[in-house]
Amino acid sequence: MPSKRNGFEYFLMRKLRSIDKKLASLSQRLNYKGELILQSKPFFVCVSLFISVALWFFVALDSDSEAARTMNVDIDYINLPSGFSVYAPTKKVEIKVAGKINILSGVKASDLTAEVDLTGLQAGKYSLPVNIDVPSFARMTSMKPAVAEVEIYRYVERTLDITAKTEGSPPEGMILSSVALEPATAVISGPESEVLAVQGLEAVVPLGKLDEKGKARVSITPKQSGAKTSAAPHEVRLAITPGETIASVKFENEIVGERIPVKVSVVGVPQEDLQIESIKVIPDSVAIRGKSEAVKKMRALVLPPVDITGLDQNIQLMIPLSPKDLDENIEISGPDRARVEIRLSKKMGVKTFTNVPLMIEGAENGKDWEISPPSVSVTVEGTQMAIDSLTGNVPCELYVDVSNIVSQQADLPVLVRNMKRDFQVVQTEPEQVRVTIADGK
Repeated sequence: MPSKRNGFEYFLMRKLRSIDKKLASLSQRLNYKGELILQSKPFFVCVSLFISVALWFFVALDSDSEAARTMNVDIDYINLPSGFSVYAPTKKVEIKVAGKINILSGVKASDLTAEVDLTGLQAGKYSLPVNIDVPSFARMTSMKPAVAEVEIYRYVERTLDITAKTEGSPPEGMILSSVALEPATAVISGPESEVLAVQGLEAVVPLGKLDEKGKARVSITPKQSGAKTSAAPHEVRLAITPGETIASVKFENEIVGERIPVKVSVVGVPQEDLQIESIKVIPDSVAIRGKSEAVKKMRALVLPPVDITGLDQNIQLMIPLSPKDLDENIEISGPDRARVEIRLSKKMGVKTFTNVPLMIEGAENGKDWEISPPSVSVTVEGTQMAIDSLTGNVPCELYVDVSNIVSQQADLPVLVRNMKRDFQVVQTEPEQVRVTIADGK
């Protein structure tokens, strides 16, 4: 009945009117046996048959039957506070609605709304409800998911230099001379914490994929500090503008340099009473090759310093032959590590005593000897701790031996006896003294 015409009937009536208009237009241009098409008997037979079938369908259709539909609806994130951006991986919500079949058939996904309200939120991560609005003639029976995970963050930008990194090997007999990038800087933008974690930008240049002019278009990627996170969030949240740069690569003929010495230094000091006796590096020299200017400047391969603070025994270390400050145009040939041997010894010290009296040893009874000079200076050596322990007393006795001296006068060496442990005489001044029999006897 017209008063109860449902949406589906209305749809069919609109189609019939459209067909009628098209046939009327066609009948004005064509004449079927002298009659207009709309006035012909075959036309009325077809229309009657169509209306009969449509009315039968309308009667058969139960307008009160229930039905359900499932639709995927885009989620709108609304009321984002000024100065912030939102990262929301959940883009759609699956909604199931129910209602009368004749009305529900005309419902589209655009008739439903799904919103997440961000009003008043600050930077951080949240689980927020998804608010659903459906037409009044339908009802929602389920939704999935019910909440959306979002992250509110400040959006910042930084301009950074791009570092070229080569991949692959130069052509046979050539070495890399230079790599120029155009542009040499790019802007990285995204969440504040993630942008600040980027230490620089990098462009990996494949040496095997250069064109005939030595150029290649390469992507720009971020270098990040700290623990690495999954790539997917950064692909969405971090943006690099431009995303590519043009690398221009130049090569030059390879040269082999002379062997250069390998050196290592130390920092700190060993245990208090010890000192470095020797430092040995094996191998003590290496061969290098690379760009001629860089080879000529490199006089020695200096390894990172070894910390010997508090060391109390000899040590052997294996150190990589790749110092951090090595010119990127230099390549080292040979072993990849060097053995460093550090030997320690007791720290030694010296002390000089002056006016040390000389004694006479081996004098015959009845003979008195005079010594000129009667005292000398003596320098003793020992461990530094032992030297520091001396409080003024000479750690030995000095004498001259006149045994078997038959002449009235002789020059005799200064001798040492009763030397304390850990000491030795380095020098006496003078080394010889003159002895003379007193009173000419």
